[in-house]
Amino acid sequence: MDPLFLALELAAAVFFALAAWLALRRGRMPFLELASAAMFGLLLEEGDQLIFGTYEYAPGFVLAIDRAPLVIGLTWAVIIAGAMRITDALGVRRRWAPFSDSVLAIMLDLAFDAIAIRIGLWTWRDHVTGTPLSAEAAWFGVPAGNFYAWLFVTFGFSLLTRWLRERAAPGSRLEWAQLLVPIPAFAILLLSLVPFTILQPLIDPTPGGGMLLFLITFAVFLGTAAWGIWGSDRGRPDGQATAILDIRLTFVTRAAIHLFFLWALAISGSALQLPVLLIVALALLAAELPLAWLVTMRLGGDRTRSPSAPRWKANRPSSVDSGGHDPHDLARLP
Repeated sequence: MDPLFLALELAAAVFFALAAWLALRRGRMPFLELASAAMFGLLLEEGDQLIFGTYEYAPGFVLAIDRAPLVIGLTWAVIIAGAMRITDALGVRRRWAPFSDSVLAIMLDLAFDAIAIRIGLWTWRDHVTGTPLSAEAAWFGVPAGNFYAWLFVTFGFSLLTRWLRERAAPGSRLEWAQLLVPIPAFAILLLSLVPFTILQPLIDPTPGGGMLLFLITFAVFLGTAAWGIWGSDRGRPDGQATAILDIRLTFVTRAAIHLFFLWALAISGSALQLPVLLIVALALLAAELPLAWLVTMRLGGDRTRSPSAPRWKANRPSSVDSGGHDPHDLARLP
């Protein structure tokens, strides 16, 4: 049993269990959203390997459902839920929120995916030949299509979850429909891959190619997210009563993911061989600090604004005080 795999699985299980407990204290819907995010993570991992065969996981994972390690599904859940929590805390309206969620999620993958393959967690393969990608292909061995797909993985789940969140009254049977969200979210992912699959061989037929297509798509997501975060069409920064994750746990989880892969980069020796990976990983970790500061400022300093309240406010739990804060929430960064 590889201690690296065991440590990763135990850490993910602890973070997910804590997140699930705190979500359940808020109510059924936050818990169902977290559970469905984990189900979605397992579905997309299993489905992607069966349909596309562009990667495979190492046999060292202790717990797996067929081809999908359980830890990957749990990690997907806390990454997506954390991104949604930050977006809500920034006051991004629902129409822009899936774009912001996607950018926040991919900030993590850009930092760790190229490290993960170097410590043997998974292997990328060329989708045409099925042979393993070289360590020099695309982004240091990670295909551009992976980053492109990450945007739409988060986008689809966020879009449908937020739509249902506004329509399901607290305690209603409609809340259980959240458990079905992974299916249409996966369908959105598959549809989003069609233009990339068609254009990539025409524009960049090299193994793992398509970085230009990803960058164009990422620019659209980034620009839309920036408008949602800093533009004039912004709502009240809050979301604590419906949050899947607490805001402090969100940032602790993101920092833990960054630090784990930085440690893995160091012990694998790749930090010296490929200093650019170290620079990127450190830069994206450092980006969490101004992000946390902005969240803190929004939660503490935007009270004077009075936009129209989201629909859930009218039926918020009695545990939420007049300022819109849940006393059970870890609530605010120090």
